[in-house]
Amino acid sequence: MKHLFLINPYAGKYDRSQEMREKIQTAMESRDDAWEIAVTRYPGHGVELVHAAAEAGEQLRVYACGGDGTLNEAVNGAAGYEHVAVTHYPMGSGNDFLRMFGQDASRFYDLKELLDGPQTPMDLIECNARLALNVCSIGFDARIGLGAADFKKLPLVSGSMAYQLSALRTIVQGIHLPYRVEIDGEVLPGEEFTLICACNGRYYGGGFNPSPDAMPDDGVLNFLIIPAVSRLTVLALIKKFARGEVGEIPGVILRQGREMKVTCDRMSMINLDGERVDGTELSARLSDQKVNFIYPVGAVWR
Repeated sequence: MKHLFLINPYAGKYDRSQEMREKIQTAMESRDDAWEIAVTRYPGHGVELVHAAAEAGEQLRVYACGGDGTLNEAVNGAAGYEHVAVTHYPMGSGNDFLRMFGQDASRFYDLKELLDGPQTPMDLIECNARLALNVCSIGFDARIGLGAADFKKLPLVSGSMAYQLSALRTIVQGIHLPYRVEIDGEVLPGEEFTLICACNGRYYGGGFNPSPDAMPDDGVLNFLIIPAVSRLTVLALIKKFARGEVGEIPGVILRQGREMKVTCDRMSMINLDGERVDGTELSARLSDQKVNFIYPVGAVWR
């Protein structure tokens, strides 16, 4: 068996590559297994590295040392390979997929917990020809979360302040847009919507909980659609959305299914596991591929 440690030096607030190298060296020094450290250098590099390692054919365990985007790249490189498994050593600002493990999420910070941990096949979302493990979304939330990057570049602006500034800008620009939404062949009523999500996991955007009942291994996706709301009610909506109280949002549509298609009359930001994709269409369907996910012994997400 081989262990591949995928380090993203851009995850978090500063480069922790050397720190991770030392932790990996300590964790692996008493083991006979082959192992390798690979540092990602550009977007998509992680996909290439994992795919190349998977093609070698030997049993492979991949440790995504970074944020949700690093985990997404590891997943895209490993999907469909039965002899490959991935996990997440959290180094990002959100680390949202792991939140579904509750108190057990902190155990992912211990590499030794992961090296011999069990694995299970997880579902994937096929989103605009890419794969997502956690959440795909379009609308108000995607514009806030992805737009926060514009403010993080400013001096003296913290991560939380960047989200607040992005939210303020998005509210000024407009809460809802015209979308056509279709789930498993059924066109939903309404011409304008505020937020549309396809969920395999439960948390995203630094802790928002759009789908508290989502199960990443149940063979279905959870869809959340919020109709057009006013500026006066959007703050209450955000609070309920953050707390996992989506069922209390007036007019909300909650569905389980296998496929959702969304079209818009203008170019829109699409959130794919925290990564940005621009387009006028969002196609999210349950992928035919799965990925093996490693977790600490006894950790639960059910």
